Amino acid sequence: MTRWIRYIGCVTFAAFLLTGCGTTTDENADEPQEGSVKEGNESNTSQGDNRNNKVRLMEQNLQYSINGEAKEKTAFLKKSDNQPFSLYVLQQFRLSAEEPGKDIVFLTEDDSIYMRIELLKTDVNWDEVEKNVQSQLESISETIRDPSLDIESGTGFEVESGDDVITSILLKDEKAPVRLTMFTKKDRDYRDAFLEMAKTLMKG
Repeated sequence: MTRWIRYIGCVTFAAFLLTGCGTTTDENADEPQEGSVKEGNESNTSQGDNRNNKVRLMEQNLQYSINGEAKEKTAFLKKSDNQPFSLYVLQQFRLSAEEPGKDIVFLTEDDSIYMRIELLKTDVNWDEVEKNVQSQLESISETIRDPSLDIESGTGFEVESGDDVITSILLKDEKAPVRLTMFTKKDRDYRDAFLEMAKTLMKG
């Protein structure tokens, strides 16, 4: 991992070890809920039941870019065993628990490139979170910029230090607010891939 982990994680924890990389949830793709497809076709099943028993496909294609090059690859449904969410993960990445309340999606060939995922409370105070994010990033660089990513219903902040790029994104979904922190390189820009995976996140 890069040395910048110490800066981002210091507010809530004095120190941590990225031990989750050895316990990826790569084999824990969600199985369709038993009977849920049949129930959805029965006339006496309410719309509310259909929503509660929503079945996600085991895979879907994601479109993203890496260093300006457009790509489309298959992502597979993975469920966190650390936080209550699932999302689609591209084949070259792995989902792993980092510590309680934090998961990471990391590039298998280089685990210094990764995205931290933190679910937030539905009544989160966004002003406080934004101030906290900016304070942490300022400890790396005084120059904070907009990451210029396609962020829907959210806010992004970004700093650079040498070849390292640290990007914090707040997805302000009412049902599943999320804080993302991406660690990438100037010549290995996986930010869009991380963001597209994060957009598939579903709480529960």
